[in-house]
Amino acid sequence: MKHTKILLLAGVAALVAGAAQAQTATPPAPPTFGAPIAGQCVIDIQQAMADSAMGKQASDRLGQLKAVVDSELQQQASALEAEMKSIQAQQKTVTAANKPALDAKAQQWLQKRDAFQAKVQQRQQEMQYTQQEAMAILFQKMVPHINTVVTAKSCATVVQADSLLHYDAPGANNGPSSTFVYANPAMNITSSVVQKMDAAGEPLPQIDRVNLDQQQAQGQAGPAAAASAPRPAAPKPAAPAAPAGTAPKK
Repeated sequence: MKHTKILLLAGVAALVAGAAQAQTATPPAPPTFGAPIAGQCVIDIQQAMADSAMGKQASDRLGQLKAVVDSELQQQASALEAEMKSIQAQQKTVTAANKPALDAKAQQWLQKRDAFQAKVQQRQQEMQYTQQEAMAILFQKMVPHINTVVTAKSCATVVQADSLLHYDAPGANNGPSSTFVYANPAMNITSSVVQKMDAAGEPLPQIDRVNLDQQQAQGQAGPAAAASAPRPAAPKPAAPAAPAGTAPKK
């Protein structure tokens, strides 16, 4: 446990140092772009999802689902740790008469620990699938508004911003960072798409955590997000690790 605390403290220190460095970074002066290319449009799908009202609702919903998963795993980890400490305390005063029963308890604890670790991995995978499905839903809802803007602006082609040269620019006055794309801003239709989405006022469809146990019982494979939807970075829910390094002696 002490080793874990040290690692956590080191991680926090690294985060603080990184945040301080980001705050003091000075954004470079932007370049002067040439004239926009007629018929060429650029869209930042990730930015549109983050800025749109529906995208914010989806982010909030994913946060709620993650909190439920974290709470479930934390409770089970705490119960495992309490049971481990109880067994270790009993092992200090074990006698020949009760040693077999205590050894059986220790073996059962190891089985519970292994099952818990498998559940942690499953919940992480479920949250990955859930985020992919949420992104696919958002993208599907966004497509009609992209089409409207493309038609209005006479776009001949639309390029994803992340396929162009870009970098993360620090925000002004310690604000959130943004992605700077090397393309004339006049070609960027992201904000126009967000405005169309928000003006439509369409509610976010229900998003629930993917349940792999249920799908396996129904003979289904893991869900796949729509092929045309952007793939987000895999989420990693903050799940406590089982106290594997201090297992009670068998």
